[in-house]
Amino acid sequence: MPVRIRSEEGGNSDYRALRILTQSVSLEPLGGVELCAVQDCEALAARGHSVDLMYGADGAFRPRYEEAGITLEGPVSFGFEKDHPLKGFASFVRPAQMARSWKPDVLWLNRFEHIFWAESVALWSRSPIVCHLHHMPNFRRTALLSHGVSHFIAVSSFIRQAWIDEGIRPERISIVSNALPKNEYPRGGVVERAAARSELGIPSDIPVVLYYGRITKEKGFETLLDSWAGLESRGAEALLLLVGSPSPFEDPEFNRKLGALNSKNIRWFPMQSNVIPFLHAADIVAFPTWANEAFGRVIIEGMATGRPVVASRTGGVPEILSGPMERFTVEPRNADDLEARIASLLDWRTREPELESACVDWVETRFPFDEHVTGIEQVLLKFSRHRG
Repeated sequence: MPVRIRSEEGGNSDYRALRILTQSVSLEPLGGVELCAVQDCEALAARGHSVDLMYGADGAFRPRYEEAGITLEGPVSFGFEKDHPLKGFASFVRPAQMARSWKPDVLWLNRFEHIFWAESVALWSRSPIVCHLHHMPNFRRTALLSHGVSHFIAVSSFIRQAWIDEGIRPERISIVSNALPKNEYPRGGVVERAAARSELGIPSDIPVVLYYGRITKEKGFETLLDSWAGLESRGAEALLLLVGSPSPFEDPEFNRKLGALNSKNIRWFPMQSNVIPFLHAADIVAFPTWANEAFGRVIIEGMATGRPVVASRTGGVPEILSGPMERFTVEPRNADDLEARIASLLDWRTREPELESACVDWVETRFPFDEHVTGIEQVLLKFSRHRG
């Protein structure tokens, strides 16, 4: 059932669902923020809320938004040129006018770097701003720029503290951990594994380690290649499955290191909108990031399908891989540590077959999607124009 709030008339018994204005830099699955946006918008719309979304670039998520009944408007410019402020504000006029006609109850901002756009739109539409924090602070004078934000939602305790350290008062930030719609990341056992490998043309009789996402140094790709060289030197038989962009062969250093490895044991695919076949084909997922990750969405995606995820102990990652799952964390930038942890898991299906269920249960118990959506919903309600 949707959360309901008082109508604009106020003081009577008439109630209605929230009208939410939000934004996404792209309708393409560029990363975790765009995935969270489409999944959360769908869930809020399913609960009876009206969701209007302005986007910067069109993409593959358009049918999903439209099927959910979400109004789409774009392309819209969210950027602001400090050297040309008048030009920047001029680009906000059309979305601000449109927002004013929509009369949103709340503006739900998914990227703080678009705060100038949000402030302009909120001023015209007279709607409060709730800002979702999916990343580390990325502006100087963060506290000053945040004065127009009614409240923040942080995806982890780590990211909440990072923004507090930049001057945001603690009471202005609520924590709502990321979560996944259960049906989008289905569990995959040995039957699904065999089917996925047949579909992708991957051998059925070899352990597969999957890396997917942006192929950059910051995401630890170089560390992964160094660890894979160590695995090959010790005679480990396994396949490294790479899914992401840009191509690792376009980077001279990555290409050099790939050239020193056994090419028969490496497969690369460009970025995919559907990663489930790759997850089901895999036995282990590697997340060797160097960055202070706000959360670590790849971890719960992999575990939800029944795969252990070896991840760097950085940012919000320890909040996911805690307690009995802490054994899957490694020191960032430490190829030897990553190599040893992957090697210890190559035969987990034989040695520890119960690990599949343990990973699935961990995500379902600790990161339930319904509670995640309710957490966002409650913040949007509390700080809307018509507060409940």
